[in-house]
Amino acid sequence: MSSGAASARAGDPTDPDTAQAQQATPSDEIVVTARRREESVQTVPIAITALTAADLAERNITSLSDLTNSTPGVAITTISGGTLTNIYIRGQAPANTTNDLNVEANVGVFIDDIYQTSRNTIDLLSVLDVGQIEIAKGPQSALFGRSTFAGAMSISTRRPSDQLEGNVQATVGVDQDYRIRGSVSAPITDRLAVRVAGGYVTYDGFGENSGDPGDNLNGTKKYAFTGSLVFRPTAEFTARLSGFVSHSETELSSVTPLALGAFNCGSVNAATGLRTMYCGELNANKVSSTTANAPNTVADARQIALNLNWVHNGVSVTSITGFTEAENRTYNDYDMTAGGTLFGVCTLGAACAPSGAYSRLTRVNLLSSNRERVRTFSQELRLQSDTRSPFQWIFGGSYFNSRIPLAGLGIAADRTGLAANERLVQVSQITTPAATGVGAYDYTANPFLSSSLSNSLYSSYSAASTETMSVFGSLAYRLGSVRVTAEGRYNIDRKRAQLYSVSNPLSQPGVNQSIDGTSVPAAGAFPVASTPFARTFESFTPRFTVDFQATDQIFFYATAAKGVRSGGFNTANPVSATGILADEVAYDEETNWTYEAGVKSHLFNRALLFNASVFHVDWTNAQVSAFTLNPTAVNPTRIVRNAGDIKTTGAEAQAEVTLSDYFKFGGSVVYSDPKFQAGAYDGSIITQCVIGTGASATAAPGCPDVILVTTPTGTRAVTSLEGKRPQRAVKLSWNVHAGVEVPLSGDWRLAARGDVSYTGDAPYNLPNTAYFGERTLTSGRIAIENDRYSVALWANNIFDVTYAVNAIGQPRAGVPFAFSVPEIYLGEGRRVGLTVGAKF
Repeated sequence: MSSGAASARAGDPTDPDTAQAQQATPSDEIVVTARRREESVQTVPIAITALTAADLAERNITSLSDLTNSTPGVAITTISGGTLTNIYIRGQAPANTTNDLNVEANVGVFIDDIYQTSRNTIDLLSVLDVGQIEIAKGPQSALFGRSTFAGAMSISTRRPSDQLEGNVQATVGVDQDYRIRGSVSAPITDRLAVRVAGGYVTYDGFGENSGDPGDNLNGTKKYAFTGSLVFRPTAEFTARLSGFVSHSETELSSVTPLALGAFNCGSVNAATGLRTMYCGELNANKVSSTTANAPNTVADARQIALNLNWVHNGVSVTSITGFTEAENRTYNDYDMTAGGTLFGVCTLGAACAPSGAYSRLTRVNLLSSNRERVRTFSQELRLQSDTRSPFQWIFGGSYFNSRIPLAGLGIAADRTGLAANERLVQVSQITTPAATGVGAYDYTANPFLSSSLSNSLYSSYSAASTETMSVFGSLAYRLGSVRVTAEGRYNIDRKRAQLYSVSNPLSQPGVNQSIDGTSVPAAGAFPVASTPFARTFESFTPRFTVDFQATDQIFFYATAAKGVRSGGFNTANPVSATGILADEVAYDEETNWTYEAGVKSHLFNRALLFNASVFHVDWTNAQVSAFTLNPTAVNPTRIVRNAGDIKTTGAEAQAEVTLSDYFKFGGSVVYSDPKFQAGAYDGSIITQCVIGTGASATAAPGCPDVILVTTPTGTRAVTSLEGKRPQRAVKLSWNVHAGVEVPLSGDWRLAARGDVSYTGDAPYNLPNTAYFGERTLTSGRIAIENDRYSVALWANNIFDVTYAVNAIGQPRAGVPFAFSVPEIYLGEGRRVGLTVGAKF
């Protein structure tokens, strides 16, 4: 691995460390590099879930959502057409629910050892030539740094082989699910080998749209090409050059807003007479009402990596160099209705502000849009001993540079039918408005009036960068069956950001600017520039481990590890009377100490695999996603801020039983209950949850208790989070599975597997007033196959369970800002298909 997580891969057999690890590892176990060395997954002192290419095929995992439903303790969510991927491990939820990529992730994602800055281009499992996936739980900051505060996910593509081989696989499924992928690997000479692969997917989607019944939502088209070249001029030196290019287009998601009439707790909004909060379970709908013919979200990614390894006299030198590029154009239905939001039309031009008479009613569709452009360079160099000596060591350094020259948020408001002098004014979205009357000038729609919904207008964008330099090392000594290890990394993060905006984005249409594709706007297009923000974060992240090989089959370990996620800047809205507060621009780093003890075992002549661990997490200065505290903000903006401390205690266990060559079964379970500690609070929901001010303030119905806190803007009565779980923190999850393999005639066999997974409920918001309900999903696969050919019938979510997979809360056009309306995302329903494959 380079600058990130543990890499789950078979290893390079020409590497002496790998060869030794494989000789000492039974053939049915996986070799991983969670500690920068090839070790059996059963003797590495870290809780790891590793899935080979065969595992992915057997469980029909072709997306990160599929991975979520088969991996307890891991949750992966996306929004807005499959973008903005967030990964949660053991309930340690990331703060970032915005598109600011300068906000660190809790769980880093790495493809072929290279950290992926963009969280909008990483769901490529269906088209990449994936060899293995590994998820390492707990802080991986000591050796791998970048965004591994709670864990790390590594995706490894397959390597060239030393003989000619290839494969092709095709799938036909319901809802126009068509896929094809294949690869060829061959030696060019006895020292040079190459592998090339490609994949293509098209899918009509699974969500029904009442606004366009003939076209499902969540449809997608993806393709990717991967390549790898391995050069071994001597027995001591190996060079591997690898890379990929990918492209995806995704339709709008199946998402439904919670009706304002369902709000049943919190304070009462004077303008509407409605409660401003919702208490209860968020339920998804199979049918959404979404703008027809909306533009697709488009994501492109490219990567190239060079891995050089030289081994001499038991010491190896490794260099890993990586370049990545990513661009995104994402869209989301801002009003979440196919018919559009109802407005009054005022004909007085600028005189319509702040309120104006309207002479007619019209409906206007609005789409929100994001633009993202990312460039990264990484370099790591390390020197390490082999695995034969009782004393083992690693020393290394790394450099990482991430440039985000464009991160913009825009809106497109359809101006069809409006004259140049006409403006939109707000009318009631709760009752039937009068045909004519007086309404408030709409500060959301008017500045973004556009001739096309694909031509979004932007009032601001940001440019940012992160430069990271670090040194790391590991010292380990084995005395008999006991091994003691100390690891650590000293890290320096230098972050910079600047915000650019137009001079008057709120009053008149035609002021805001468009952004062409993902091109950085020309100088002067956004004439107002903020003060450049710059800050340096320094940290040291150690990990201490003691492990004990009690017998050949039983392995114990205990670890104490520190994770650090650096602070940053909120740059989504300018500091102003209508934007965020000056003291909300910067937020501080957060840290955690994770203590874990576990056992890994293979018992009864390897008939039973049993692994278990218990862990405790002390999480300090937790970063959370909240709204600005500015009471005069025109459009409430999500920011990241520090909320307080969290503690977590949990346990997990895994068991696999092989009764015979024909039948096996198993399962795993994870329990984790993170809770905010005393003093933690959410100050952004004062309007909804706090009645009164100062010491006399009380909690609105359904809201948590009120406490007094001192902030840079004075003493405030705020909502306490003590005893509440972080957003999307699942307390209990488990899965069980069973598989059979029955010989048929010749070398043919019948293979079948069934999986049942359970995911418990999880809070939707910080005060825990609303939550996602529990779900139990069932999948299965039955195949007739031999070593060359296979035909498999498979189904995911066999019983077509309807469930909410995610939700975000944000203001909506035409709705008072006191309401943060949950947008509820539908999880994928039943999906059935037939896959055929051939190898040569």
